[in-house]
Amino acid sequence: MGSIDLTREGDIAVVTINNPGKRNAMTDDMWRQMPAVIREIDADDTILSTVLTGEGGMFCAGADISGLDELHHTERPTNAETAIASSHKPVIAAIEGTCFGGGVQMAVACDLRIAGESAIFSTPPARLGIVYPVSATQRMLHIMGVAATKEMLFTAVRYDAQRALAVGLLNRVVEDGSALAAALDVATEMAKLSQLTIHASKDIVDGLVRRDLSAETAIAWVARANEGPDLQEGIAAFSERRVPEFTWRPSEG
Repeated sequence: MGSIDLTREGDIAVVTINNPGKRNAMTDDMWRQMPAVIREIDADDTILSTVLTGEGGMFCAGADISGLDELHHTERPTNAETAIASSHKPVIAAIEGTCFGGGVQMAVACDLRIAGESAIFSTPPARLGIVYPVSATQRMLHIMGVAATKEMLFTAVRYDAQRALAVGLLNRVVEDGSALAAALDVATEMAKLSQLTIHASKDIVDGLVRRDLSAETAIAWVARANEGPDLQEGIAAFSERRVPEFTWRPSEG
């Protein structure tokens, strides 16, 4: 049947695409599950970040072909993509093996992407006569630029991990089988830093990419920093030559 599984590694949520018999292809029900899982993560103040991965050494082969006709006429894949991108917390994709179609759609919705060296990326709608979602195309465009986005969509080419790294689709390439561990390491290091800075940066960067960042939003984040505990702690730790202990959490507003 397939499922979207939520587990934890300390203060890190691990979301696993679980349909290994079909290379983790997304069924209709799995697309429906993803936004609910992300909402659960966003509601939990003890979770600082999310790692999105796939079961069994594969990330996601896209939409389950048996439900492709129905999915082509629904908004569920885009809803799942939007939920990932709109999460208040950083989301890191840990990619092994196949990352095709809907897998790319979810990966580009993440904030960072780490992949094993044998990972393969493709957006093959041109082989099926499908129009790739506008939202995912926009994210690809911002991440990779016009040339690579058109190449992937026009030719259904398969990028290996090094090509994906070269065009900006990936942040890092690691040894096969270690993408999840590398993503968890990044999330662990992020947890030691100011969550206010991270949340503000995500909000501001995403707003700049969408070209809808308001001056009020930026001013509000500066005000939160000035009034919150992390700025004073950062200055004190720097002066005292010690590791800072940041305490701000999103519930503080």
